[in-house]
Amino acid sequence: MSNAPSARVACFVSVVACLATFAPGARAERADGSLEISFSATSTLHDFSGRVAAVAVAIEQGLDGGWSGTVDVPVASMDTGLERRDESMRAMLDAAQHPRIGGRFRDLRPEQVHASGVLPFLLQIRDVERPVQATVSHWQQDDRTARFDAEFDVSLRDFALEAPRVLFVRVGDRVHVTVHVTLARS
Repeated sequence: MSNAPSARVACFVSVVACLATFAPGARAERADGSLEISFSATSTLHDFSGRVAAVAVAIEQGLDGGWSGTVDVPVASMDTGLERRDESMRAMLDAAQHPRIGGRFRDLRPEQVHASGVLPFLLQIRDVERPVQATVSHWQQDDRTARFDAEFDVSLRDFALEAPRVLFVRVGDRVHVTVHVTLARS
């Protein structure tokens, strides 16, 4: 008998959830798009840059109007154009155990991001997650699409990473990341 009240509550919650799904204007919207990611860093020998193969992204608008989503960047798709450097980078990121770098966005309001020029999110590298604020520029938006650039720096130390070193050449602590974002409402 002690399960009867909790079963009724669960049934009630399920009914309310179903009704909310069919209510006019209650449908959450979705936007799909792609990210073009590039990065650059310094070393004691020379500066270098790299790219990531295009990454698909999907975000959803909650009933409260905020947009949320998750981005997964495969470490294996990161390319600096030099195989040995890429191997060192993947070893530093422990790609075998942590094959993805993740970004989580919660309750973003496009008008606030555009007005402030700041895009806050959580960045996870290996098993360390930190808040990041990207600077937004080149904002273009119409009824169906949004395009913008986001830039931010990542400190390797902040993510418990040790910069690769080969003989006397050492990579600097900061990596600059630029993301070209294109989103379209589904």
